[in-house]
Amino acid sequence: MSRRAVNRVRGIGVALCLGFVACEAWGATPPSIQHGCVEDTSRSNGSYDLPRLLDVAQCLNPETREAWERARQANFAVDLVRSSYAPQVSLEALGGFQRTPAPIPTNLIPRGYFTSNTRELIPALSVKWLLFDFGRRAGLEATAHANRAAAEVAYTGAQQELIFRVSRAYFDFQSSHEGLRAAGKALEAALMTQDATEAQRRNGRATVVAVAQAERQTALSKLNQVKAKGTARIAYATLIATVGLPADTQLAIGEATGGPVPLLPDETVDQHVQRALAVRPDVRAAEEKVRAAQGEVQSARAAYRPVVSLAGRYYQNIGALSTDGSPYYSVNRPGGAVFLDVELPLFDGGARSAHLSVAQSHVQAAEDQLDQVRDKAAQEVVKAYNDLQTGVEAYSEAQAFAHASRVAYEAALDAYRHGVGTYTDLANDEAMMVQADATLATTTSAARIAQVALALAAGDIRVTP
Repeated sequence: MSRRAVNRVRGIGVALCLGFVACEAWGATPPSIQHGCVEDTSRSNGSYDLPRLLDVAQCLNPETREAWERARQANFAVDLVRSSYAPQVSLEALGGFQRTPAPIPTNLIPRGYFTSNTRELIPALSVKWLLFDFGRRAGLEATAHANRAAAEVAYTGAQQELIFRVSRAYFDFQSSHEGLRAAGKALEAALMTQDATEAQRRNGRATVVAVAQAERQTALSKLNQVKAKGTARIAYATLIATVGLPADTQLAIGEATGGPVPLLPDETVDQHVQRALAVRPDVRAAEEKVRAAQGEVQSARAAYRPVVSLAGRYYQNIGALSTDGSPYYSVNRPGGAVFLDVELPLFDGGARSAHLSVAQSHVQAAEDQLDQVRDKAAQEVVKAYNDLQTGVEAYSEAQAFAHASRVAYEAALDAYRHGVGTYTDLANDEAMMVQADATLATTTSAARIAQVALALAAGDIRVTP
């Protein structure tokens, strides 16, 4: 085989090798992320209880989706830093034509110069590898890992916040319906009082004033029922909006299950505070931000140290040369080069010192933010703990108040019907019963919301990944 044929085969082999490398680089695509979160809210099979509403909200809420994307971005940032430890391989190709006048002694060419024409195509495979940077990449990697951890716990925190908001809206909706039922009971009581008063009027034992007052109380009860219906509609709209559904969505909302109200917490407030400082997402995210800032300091300090890198290039020179109009002389030969580069910055006008000062300031700011977050978490736990205690105790008293008020009203109504009671006593007992029923509905919702609020403040809300 001739030398020219060998060179051609060698050139084709180099081109194929470079082509395979390029195809591998171009063909690498990131894996697609399947959202897979579709909820058919138009179907009407069964009612939507709190767990089902939470599932829909976690699928549809834009805040949790944004937090999830930020967590993905932080994970990609870690991969990006890790890629800096690997060699960087690239395919290059340089081709063109060049006409170059060059000087030459006049004893060779009297005019003192000659002209060369060059045609070249140089495909090349280049490798760049950062071998040692004495902590720069390690600091960047520590920062990336800390930011990823912060983004992950922030996603958990966004889910917990969503669970709390949906739960609060759900219990407010249940409270509004309890209030609507209480308004219905109040209207029934007012009608019974009015009937009893009219009967007493026909028997001559009630005045026209008493009948008018009974009619007034019935009208007021009807008005309160209309207001209760409006409150229930507003609570439903708030619940739908909190879940993330369109405003015109029509759902059958199920009743609250799992017992009437929570019990008093078994653990002390100090135990709740300590657990909150250990597991709350915002506290953990603030701790990771401190670690991220410390990684920045490590990278900034490493900038004062040398950088050692390796560079290599393998190429095929396919070209031709002609001088002063002579025939072209061709070449098709491989070539290569390997370099070890050591770089030590000596003076940069204070840029490295400024970067280090900024990084140290970031650490101090992150530590101050961590202290602020911890203080806020402790305050929220104490408030939620006290609210739950108050809510549970208030519910217990409201139950007794409601039961006693209904017994008193029924006794006053029976006495009034038999002519041994007065309308004033009956009206007062009726008003007390209405107030007691409304108070019971309010305290039930408040106790349930306080339980979820304490779970949120202590970081006890469990979320699914």
